[in-house]
Amino acid sequence: MEQLDLVRLAATLPAHGLGFPRVYAPAIPSTNTRALELVAQGATPGTIVLTDAQPAGRGRQGRAWVTLPGQQILLSVITYPTCAPHWLVLAAACAATDALVASGVPAPRTGIKWPNDILVDGRKVAGILIETTTAAPGRLAAVIGLGMNVNGSLTPWPAIAARATTLADALGREFSREALILAYLAALGATLADLATDASAQPALFARWRARLTTLGRPTTVHQGDQLVAGIAEDVAADGALILRRPDGTRTTITWGDVQSD
Repeated sequence: MEQLDLVRLAATLPAHGLGFPRVYAPAIPSTNTRALELVAQGATPGTIVLTDAQPAGRGRQGRAWVTLPGQQILLSVITYPTCAPHWLVLAAACAATDALVASGVPAPRTGIKWPNDILVDGRKVAGILIETTTAAPGRLAAVIGLGMNVNGSLTPWPAIAARATTLADALGREFSREALILAYLAALGATLADLATDASAQPALFARWRARLTTLGRPTTVHQGDQLVAGIAEDVAADGALILRRPDGTRTTITWGDVQSD
């Protein structure tokens, strides 16, 4: 298993306050779980948890994340936000697409499936899971987890490969995980710093995120547990919720669920 170049990361990080201290192990069951444990122990903001294999990783709604040891980015960042948590969803999604473009992926080939699945050529290459806790004394902590399929291939899992891919498969070349991590943390850190200090940062971030959504304007089905909600993805609300126009003309606000667009 190829391991991350921790020396290269240490030479550049932290970026805008993110990426130090660093907690690394070749395999960690879940970087988010480890980060939440560190929060309970009083971890400083900007702490990052990294691994090369995550056998117990999870996505939204408890889904498992397919692990490709040594081929993915698997990290979690500890933050103590002063803004509402939904802004972290937008910030992390935009930072991930920014990192792809900075690493040579053409911007028109990237996109965001509501709310924060990262796509290349319409297939998922990265997922973001944000978990909050009040375990930190007197303040809200948020762990921002990123799982990105960088190298290797998902072709051994045809059902998954139909809707997801790796950067290597999509672009026909291998990518530097370290360069992507550095670009992601730089973009995320800059946006979080702006959110903390600049009143205009929120509408600017919302506009960036909305412009990258591939879901809008398309027939969409939202899976919420055993329930299905279908309609046209008409717009997003100020808090990031998805607005569906139902077949009867009514509008429904969606705040969670797994989205599939035609």
